[in-house]
Amino acid sequence: MTPEIPDKVFFKIGEVSRITSVPEHTLRYWEDEFGQIRPEKTKSGQRLYRRRDIETILQIKDLLWEREFKIAGAKKQLRRSA
Repeated sequence: MTPEIPDKVFFKIGEVSRITSVPEHTLRYWEDEFGQIRPEKTKSGQRLYRRRDIETILQIKDLLWEREFKIAGAKKQLRRSA
């Protein structure tokens, strides 16, 4: 089941965590591992995600948690689907 993504431009990490059901520390880790997730950062360092980032996070979540891909396999799959 795909979660409802609210109609707005930017989302803070806590909102993204609630929407995707992925812990904040995991989101930060995935930013390092997957170049497709590129939140903007404010001057204070707060992450601001866009809708496309959330959609990518949901894809990654499906690959890693549902389809049980390893990180390397998920990266390859994302490159193929891009």
